[in-house]
Amino acid sequence: MLISYAHSLVLFAVPKTGSTALEYALAPCCDVKLTGAPARRHTTMQMYAARLEPKVRALCPVEPELVALVREPLDWLGSWYRYRGRPNMRAPQNSTRGMSFDRFIEGYLSDVPPAPARLGTQTGFLSRQEGGCGATTLFPYERFAEAVAYLRRRLHAEAEPEVVNVSPPALLSLSPELEARLRQERGADFALHRQAVAGWPDLAARIGA
Repeated sequence: MLISYAHSLVLFAVPKTGSTALEYALAPCCDVKLTGAPARRHTTMQMYAARLEPKVRALCPVEPELVALVREPLDWLGSWYRYRGRPNMRAPQNSTRGMSFDRFIEGYLSDVPPAPARLGTQTGFLSRQEGGCGATTLFPYERFAEAVAYLRRRLHAEAEPEVVNVSPPALLSLSPELEARLRQERGADFALHRQAVAGWPDLAARIGA
């Protein structure tokens, strides 16, 4: 998470949405840089509201803009699966090596997900305690370049994000039955991404993209 008091902006680091690249490029222009351990870097909306929001609102000249990117759920899960299949993982218990994508998704949907599939949801990451997405500016991941341009302009940043944490290639074959179950049981995540995509024309007009 990055926070700029001067520019009244909070950038949420939703996992697997290019947040690390944005962090490297934009951190020098921000006042607060929650980096390092994943639980700190990937501060959720509810954690922000409970621990940081009153101070941020008090120190920002105007109501802070809460920015986040959200990714199509199958693409998001595929990125996780490929990323955790890379060699030489520091936490081998989280590895997906030797695990089919079907088995990974089955684990993700189970009541007690195994370590490689213990991921949470994008909806849960961005939801307020009272419900609903808390981001005031929500970019679809497909508009990453436009999000970068907007954030650089808002923060007066010169650095361009570099490609980091690229997931290695892997076969992402999912049975139709399991995909249907995923879409039903994680319907909120699919709806959140559709909301971001549908709202892009209005957002593009607002930010001058």
